[in-house]
Amino acid sequence: STMNAKKNDGARIEAQGSADKSNSQGSIAAIEKEGRDLLRQAWKQSNDCDSELKTLRNTVCGSKKLKQEVITIESKQRGGPRLEINDCSVSTWQPGECMNTQVAQILEKQGIYDASKAQQAGAQYKNLLHDCGPGGGVQWFLRSKVSPDQTKDYGADCPPLRLKTVCNDFECPVDCKLGDWEGWSACSKTCDGGLKRRVRAIQVYPQWDGDECDATKDEETCNALACDRPCLLHDWTTWRQCTRACEGGMKWRSRTIKRAATGDGRCPRTFSKARYERQTCNTGACPMDVMCVAKMDLIVAIDASGSMGTSGWKAQRTALLNLVNRMHLSRTSGILLGALKFAHKITILQQLTDDKKKLIAAITATKFDAWTTNIGGAFRSMKGMLQFGRRDAPSVCMLWTDGRPSQPSSKYDAAMGAKDLRSSCRVMVVTMRPAVPKSYVEPWVSHPKSQNVMVVQDPRDMTSKVMQVNTFVCGKVQKFLDWTKTQTTTKAAR
Repeated sequence: STMNAKKNDGARIEAQGSADKSNSQGSIAAIEKEGRDLLRQAWKQSNDCDSELKTLRNTVCGSKKLKQEVITIESKQRGGPRLEINDCSVSTWQPGECMNTQVAQILEKQGIYDASKAQQAGAQYKNLLHDCGPGGGVQWFLRSKVSPDQTKDYGADCPPLRLKTVCNDFECPVDCKLGDWEGWSACSKTCDGGLKRRVRAIQVYPQWDGDECDATKDEETCNALACDRPCLLHDWTTWRQCTRACEGGMKWRSRTIKRAATGDGRCPRTFSKARYERQTCNTGACPMDVMCVAKMDLIVAIDASGSMGTSGWKAQRTALLNLVNRMHLSRTSGILLGALKFAHKITILQQLTDDKKKLIAAITATKFDAWTTNIGGAFRSMKGMLQFGRRDAPSVCMLWTDGRPSQPSSKYDAAMGAKDLRSSCRVMVVTMRPAVPKSYVEPWVSHPKSQNVMVVQDPRDMTSKVMQVNTFVCGKVQKFLDWTKTQTTTKAAR
């Protein structure tokens, strides 16, 4: 039944198509017949006009011959000479320009019938000529007498030498006027070639043979790249500064994605050879006593949670004070150092500064909180402290802890805080308990992971690890005695 219905529909559509074709052919035949009839009428009128002109010429010619014969007979009767009769002869009509009706009326009173003669006479009129418009303008046709002169008493008088007609009696053409192009539409396809379009509106439609409108629609191809295309990478970055000043650091360079892959296109992984290269650097041994002379903005967060214990807290605080004394603080060429402590709440001990006395006083005065371990809050607070840093100095955020995150923080909270901080600061961690292994804190720190985690077995060991911490965090060191001599020489020169 379904097959029969489809056959019936096909037959009906075919019959309708045949009927439409017959109607179209009939309409074309009718138009062709009408055209032939119009041509026949035009040919007949042209032939009738030619016949009438020929008859008029013959009549004029016959009248002239009859008049000449009459005058000749009269001359013989008088015994006078034969008289040749010349009628007044005129030139052909010379059309003038179409003039404004009101101006033409004024000029007619002055005996001026030609626009060019009016201008030669110095007449100044606005809108002298009439190009178009309802009612039309005035056009004079002029002709003049030509030799020989007419025969007195016998030659025919001259016909009118001026003919006044209406001219340019039609509407003025109105040209199309278009608006500005609108903005391009979105591309119809995201890849493999689509189209984007724009349009502009018709503000004035053309009338009375005015200029037609240019295109009101425009389109261009877009997103011609293949849908399955690999990513496009930026050029290699410059080599990063070595992560350590001595005993083996690392520097690296990378390539970021300029345009993401689409479809089944592939893109090298972040740490593949195509996008990541690294080299060891500063492999020499560290001096026993060093001064950090790098230019950086350093923030240190120390752990004031209960697991530190009083002795561990004091050792950590002393280690930080000793570290401060082994750092060259200078806003122009050295270190800006800030510090905070974290437990349940976060306490900013000192914003970034190069005032060593002020920094030491703040660290010395701080007390042991002995509460929970809010590591996520510490990371977020360090990011806030970066607002006081310098644009031309790298930022380093180093956290010391002996415990895992606890209320009000959590492992997830700490990870999110560290991720947010890594976008604007090199994140480093010093762990001070076996309960917080290197693998636990590695997700928090910046790349390369191995260069940003330092392991200390007990907080009480921190006082003996100050030099290791200094070379761990500092990218440029100098022997302390050499640096002291340099400072003494500089002060003496001043």
